[in-house]
Amino acid sequence: MTVTELHPREGETYAEGLARAEQAQAEAEAARIRNEAERRRQQLAADKAEAKAQKEIRRELEAAEDERREREEKRRTEAAAKAKAKASAEAWRRSALAIAVVCVVVSLPLQVMAFWDPSAWFLVAAPFVLEGVAWALLKGAEAAIDDDRPSWHYRLGALLQALIAAGINFAHGSETYGIATGIGGALCSVIGPAIWDLHEHGRITKKAGRKTRAQRRAEQRAAKGEKARIAKVNKAREASDPDVWERALFLAAALGELVPSEKTYRRAWDELHGAEVGSTASIISAKRLARRAVRLAQNGPLDGSQTDTNGQVGSQMNEDGDEPSKAPSKPGEDGRKNNGGTPPVRRPGTTKYAPIARRQMSVEKLRSNSN
Repeated sequence: MTVTELHPREGETYAEGLARAEQAQAEAEAARIRNEAERRRQQLAADKAEAKAQKEIRRELEAAEDERREREEKRRTEAAAKAKAKASAEAWRRSALAIAVVCVVVSLPLQVMAFWDPSAWFLVAAPFVLEGVAWALLKGAEAAIDDDRPSWHYRLGALLQALIAAGINFAHGSETYGIATGIGGALCSVIGPAIWDLHEHGRITKKAGRKTRAQRRAEQRAAKGEKARIAKVNKAREASDPDVWERALFLAAALGELVPSEKTYRRAWDELHGAEVGSTASIISAKRLARRAVRLAQNGPLDGSQTDTNGQVGSQMNEDGDEPSKAPSKPGEDGRKNNGGTPPVRRPGTTKYAPIARRQMSVEKLRSNSN
């Protein structure tokens, strides 16, 4: 408290000056407390915002790290699968080639013996022609596959040539060495080209991107289940709202649909109910009433009756509410005792203020003058 604040002003007593200074000091202290509280509140809000931002940053970093790990794991899994598939394909190719070579080793000598004749020694080249034509046609099929050309005729010709060689081996082997040798030679003539043809068939399937039989069956089962689900949904819709379903059937026929699609059914529902599917005017009204009830239960009833009239207007009305209350009979008389609460007419100099009220008005006047 400063000396200036204690010094009484013109027309002011010492006690009034002291009260004014105390009031000014109290207001300053109150302002300081408010400023300090506001500063702490802002600091707390800033700390919370920073903590939230740091938490969001950590969450985003963790999500990015998880995504990176998932991508890396997926990449490693795909690389391992590709490597395994490549190794399997190479092993299958080597096995098929080995079996084909072994079959040639067995079947070719039998054919050479079948065509051997000292008087016609040149016929010894016939077995090489028979076996060679089959393998040449298979190589032609391989080239056609690599060049994206039809290969079925090459493969068919190779199979026919292998069957001819098998017949020769069976006849000669059975006659010369017995039935077992004949069957074994015939099988070797067919198995070699057939195994290699299966290898080429796998390459054709992979290159064309054809689906396996298991995949096709799974898709057929899924399509059948979806068809059954749609039938059940349509049956339930017809039973729940026949009018909408009849309108959907009409729209489907107009649009060229055998069964109303989801879009057609939604259009029919909107035309009849004017709302989203599943909503009607009664449902929307019930929902709004339920929400009002929840708000009332959460917030509680308002203080006083909501149907009461304005208090100031009511104090100026008679009990019957037809005519306003009458003014006091004498000027300055408080007529609220007799007329329902109408205040008297005020005139300058008739109102008496308490000392503390006068001091407050002086403070406000000085404050306004200083501003």
